Amino acid sequence: MGNRLSSFEQVRRAVEEFDRRTPLNGVIRVVHRDEVTFEQAFGWASAQLQVPNTVETKFHIASITKMFIAAAVMRLIDEGLVKLDDSPARYHADFQALDAGVTIHHLLSNTSGLADIYAVPDLRLVVEQIVRDGRPLSAYLSSMNQAFVPGERWSYSSTNFLILSYVIEVVCGQPFEAALRDLLFEPLGMRDTGEDDPFKVNPGRAYGHVRQNGIVYNAENDKLARVTGPRELFSTVTDLTLWSHALLNGQILSPDAERLTFRSYGTVDFDPNLGYGYGWFLGRNFRLIGGGTPGFRSEFWQFPDKQLTVIMLWNEQSIDSHKLFRTLRPLLFA
Repeated sequence: MGNRLSSFEQVRRAVEEFDRRTPLNGVIRVVHRDEVTFEQAFGWASAQLQVPNTVETKFHIASITKMFIAAAVMRLIDEGLVKLDDSPARYHADFQALDAGVTIHHLLSNTSGLADIYAVPDLRLVVEQIVRDGRPLSAYLSSMNQAFVPGERWSYSSTNFLILSYVIEVVCGQPFEAALRDLLFEPLGMRDTGEDDPFKVNPGRAYGHVRQNGIVYNAENDKLARVTGPRELFSTVTDLTLWSHALLNGQILSPDAERLTFRSYGTVDFDPNLGYGYGWFLGRNFRLIGGGTPGFRSEFWQFPDKQLTVIMLWNEQSIDSHKLFRTLRPLLFA
């Protein structure tokens, strides 16, 4: 890490310079081993109410939720309650309509061939129809197109992890949030992480924002927000730091589960330099998971050999986390 004070100052100056050029709105934290080496909050949790972001602000974390789903499934596999080569239909009757070749492994590794629900045209209208009909989302997921033969290649699809969320519910005999709380959050003391229902009052949870022509607006909710069923999560940099420590220290995954989770099962189609494990993008010496939805962006970078984690939670969707990280990376490893 080099000289810590020097590194801290360089990171701080780089982040603040980035903020001057492209205004940031959210929180960034850098953790080395068990020490927070840099953190800073920017902008507004609510621009409309002029409530500032703090390091305790709760953010919608979108697809970062997938790392929790993957970990929960691996816990259930370790307990012998789920098997990687099983069909999801074994656990939930609504999934009988899926291709019989789709397995839990394919869902975890994004190699199932199931189309991504977020690519459905006019998804908001589809969701309205599901709500009006009183149909469960699980039934709709079972009707998703099969784009290719399971295991043939890799393709990102949130459908996979939504199906896994329902499997977790059935196996645990609990709603999704309660299952994750018992399996993961409570043992780690993660008290500010849970299912993000934007229609419920959640003190300390940031609003999502969009910026157009320099003007900040309130963002729409996620396209699946009105559906009853497993939801993406909210969290804080503090809770995600607890998660980071536990993951690096072997408290989350057994050695076998860790080996399976962080092994690449396919090359990412939009970046040939990345592989994909169970819920994680994998680079040469790092693992990464990110998320985005109207008004929010999030990224979680972890370098296991360096015991270094970078957490970015933004409540403005136009912020380019990758560009900021590319600016900081050489300073972090100076």
